Amino acid sequence: MNLPLKLPVLAEDLALIADQDRIPLDVIVRGLEAEYSVSKDPYYRSYLVYFYYEKVKTALNMDDLETANDFVERAGKIEKDYRYDFFKGLIYVKKQEYELAEICLRSCVSRNPNFSLAHYELGNILRAKKEFEDAIEEYQKAFELDQKFLLPIVRIGDCYFEMGEVRIACDFYQVAAQKDPNFHLAHARLGVACNMLQKYDRAERALKRALELNSEDFESAFNLTHTLSRLGKHFEVLQIFRRLLEKNLQDPVLLNEYALCLRRLGFYEEAKVQIDRASELSNDAFILYNKALLTLFVNKREGIELLKKVPEQFQNKAFELIDFLNSWKGPLQFSRCIEELVFKIKKCIVRGELDLQRLTFVLPQNERTNLVREGFLPMQDEQIDDASWMKFLLAVAVSSSEDPVQMEKNVTKAVVAFCPSGIMLAAAIALIRLLMHAKVHGGFDLESYVNDVVFDLQEYHWEFARKVSQIHDETFSLDDVENKTFSSASELFLMLLQVLSVNPTVEDLTAMKDENLKCLCKNALEVMGCTTDNRS
Repeated sequence: MNLPLKLPVLAEDLALIADQDRIPLDVIVRGLEAEYSVSKDPYYRSYLVYFYYEKVKTALNMDDLETANDFVERAGKIEKDYRYDFFKGLIYVKKQEYELAEICLRSCVSRNPNFSLAHYELGNILRAKKEFEDAIEEYQKAFELDQKFLLPIVRIGDCYFEMGEVRIACDFYQVAAQKDPNFHLAHARLGVACNMLQKYDRAERALKRALELNSEDFESAFNLTHTLSRLGKHFEVLQIFRRLLEKNLQDPVLLNEYALCLRRLGFYEEAKVQIDRASELSNDAFILYNKALLTLFVNKREGIELLKKVPEQFQNKAFELIDFLNSWKGPLQFSRCIEELVFKIKKCIVRGELDLQRLTFVLPQNERTNLVREGFLPMQDEQIDDASWMKFLLAVAVSSSEDPVQMEKNVTKAVVAFCPSGIMLAAAIALIRLLMHAKVHGGFDLESYVNDVVFDLQEYHWEFARKVSQIHDETFSLDDVENKTFSSASELFLMLLQVLSVNPTVEDLTAMKDENLKCLCKNALEVMGCTTDNRS
């Protein structure tokens, strides 16, 4: 406790220290005050000033600014050194009187240029004033003076982050995290920066490390849901939201994001429950728009009525969606290559809803179909990117195409039940949007389609969405695909877009080696009104 060899204690305080291994701070201060008032001994004076500032620290930690200032002034009456300026500066910071705080801290570092913490606190004030270059200089001085003090490195990163130099910020966060693998804030800030840079793999590692070090870090957990969603790990996101909601039941933003996650996984009824709760707690425009959108999947008529009443900034999107729904003329035409499959799937649709247990009898028997048949849906993400599923998902979409909302519902439920991965969900949503685009426009325009779909796809799988967004930059000829086969659903769909972008004829499709690609192309042309099977 940095006590003098002989500690003066008031007689009435002796009972407070009997049989204890630590002496209360108030007892120490009272004893030193009494001793110094009598002896004026410089030895006890230095201890008294030291423990006055210990009282200041305690009061500041409790935001008791009146007590903190009282003890600063007591110390100042004895000796006004650099510490007086430093703690007066901190009190002004707490009061948000930054100009006075800056004056005090500049006085402090002029009196003691080697006081690392004063340079750090001065850097904080300058950063708050948006004087980033000067703030960085102070943080650098703080670290140079005490290279075990890593917080200035993180704050330099924060300065660059606020200046929009996120890559540079990321480098500083990384340095701090490497110097101390247990430095929670460095990992948390690194995760945020990596999210901004769309480096989601790195963001996942950083944020999970931050949560290992502090499991109660709400902000990092919330940021991690964004990261994992972009990586297509939607069941993992779902579990994080459920843990967060255990302690934050009244957070409308959290409820809104949870509802959107439930929607992506096809849990529409529960999504509506959560978005309704969010809208009861907040009239935020985004929440109200999402309430209308999610209601569509549970009660179409009610959803359309809510879309008509959304806040002004979402009215254009809402009315475009209403017009689309009103103009839809289903069901979709389809090619013979999925005719038998469509026939079987339609038998599994009851009042528009896909019966997953019935559907298991259409699919090859395996562990997962057996679980679904027994009424159990495994709630975990899988590493699946399988082209063989695309023909099946196409058949589900066509079988449900009387209504576009029901089409998305049934396809989503089929993916989640039988091939649950972010990339398969993204490919399925992209396929649905392609069929809708072809139906509405009676043709296919790659640029228009990409502009319409990419934003939605980002919510399912960022990397797949990025590839879709860049596909119009690639050169392509039908000769490129003639002898190719595709094992992954994502590659197969990207090639489908390229084939359709060159307006193929029915004859062009016959040369294709990949039967899945040929089938997808034929059905896209059927939806556009181009007959592919020599039938009227």
